[in-house]
Amino acid sequence: MSKRRHFFPRTIYGQMVALVSLCMFITLGVTSLLLYAFRPLVPPPLPPGPFTNILAVETGIQALQAAPPEVRATMADKMSGAEVTFVIGKDAACQHVPTDHMATFIRNMLVYRGNLGPYPIHAQSCAPQVGDGLLASLFLPHDNISVIVFDRHPHHFGHMMRWTMPLTISLLFLVTITLALTFWSIWHISRPLRNIAIQADAFGYDSTPEPLPQQGPTEVRRLTHAFNRMQARIAASTEERTRMLIAIGHDLRTPLTRLFIRLELGGEEASPAAMKHDLTLMKKMLNGALHFLREQTDAESAQEIDLASQLEALCHEFSVVGHNIAYKGPVYQTCVCQPTALERALSNLIENGLKYGKEVEITLGSDGQYAVIDICDNGPGIPAHLLEKARLPFSRLDPARSLDGGLGLGLSIADAIITRNRGQLTLGAAQPHGLCARVKLPLAAKQPKKALAEKG
Repeated sequence: MSKRRHFFPRTIYGQMVALVSLCMFITLGVTSLLLYAFRPLVPPPLPPGPFTNILAVETGIQALQAAPPEVRATMADKMSGAEVTFVIGKDAACQHVPTDHMATFIRNMLVYRGNLGPYPIHAQSCAPQVGDGLLASLFLPHDNISVIVFDRHPHHFGHMMRWTMPLTISLLFLVTITLALTFWSIWHISRPLRNIAIQADAFGYDSTPEPLPQQGPTEVRRLTHAFNRMQARIAASTEERTRMLIAIGHDLRTPLTRLFIRLELGGEEASPAAMKHDLTLMKKMLNGALHFLREQTDAESAQEIDLASQLEALCHEFSVVGHNIAYKGPVYQTCVCQPTALERALSNLIENGLKYGKEVEITLGSDGQYAVIDICDNGPGIPAHLLEKARLPFSRLDPARSLDGGLGLGLSIADAIITRNRGQLTLGAAQPHGLCARVKLPLAAKQPKKALAEKG
């Protein structure tokens, strides 16, 4: 089944960039649509420059000049507003003051434009009245028209709307969309983090919690995955401790019962040699459990080692005491691990193979990122359905082995050490018979270009 394509970015950085870009595109699109929709309702723009009232005065005077004399007064009254007042047949109420440059400027502009005819225009300044800021009084003797221009800022809503609507609508829409998408992205990111916090708090009361679903951006998914793995490791460690206590209690009960029986029966059954055997067996069990616990908290530092040399040295040590063991692989291969702990793990696997088989063959290879070690024996092997159980601590496939003080910790200690070194231990069947333990360990970053020939 092919993986589903994700067009939306998976990382927090990518999602934030996509959200901001989406806000900008949506804002531009909506603004363009509003401009197109409202364009018929907006009047044409005013000419540039500070001449809005001059244009209004000129247009009003032209309309009055073109109107019949009997309707001019009515038209003047209707055209008058808060900025310009038109009066017909009489001089407008104005307390004249010495003419300033603004009144003269308005007169000169009207004359310069030349749209009111070749008739004289008188201009003078007026004193301000209460509540009004009078600017200038204009009088056209030929048409008997008076105009009062007030010193007020011209507020033409239609024109202001035309020029400010794109910026205002864009800003409001951008703020709205940005806030909405920002709150959504914060919720989308914080929800998995909040679930992790809740799960972490509940983990102190529930030792076997369900794993959290991996949701949200890539960084949060990685955090959730790491948290789930941490929970699983802690739960497995707690289970191992519980199983250890149960196993120790169960195994110690047998020699303790024998000791009580020997003391009750007396005679040869209570001889020092027999009692010493039981006490030695109990000591061996306790030492094995303590050794397993120490392996769980070993703080040895990792370093780069020559794995091929270490395997050859182990083969030599077992060979000199009469065991049939052989090594096959390169003469030089490096990996990063805890040397002493790894040697104990490999020794446990080799001893386990020699204990149940007569021959052990060790093969070293690599798959690009990991060194691969195969430790295979020719013993009876382990049934496939019991392979996973054999790796569990305090698990014995043969209950009779408890009589010799074995706690079933050999494979468990090796598995714990290899896992601590970021490796993996798997068990499988060897051909034609026997058990094959495969160990994968991370290789060093750069393998030296020397001595890569295999040694058979």
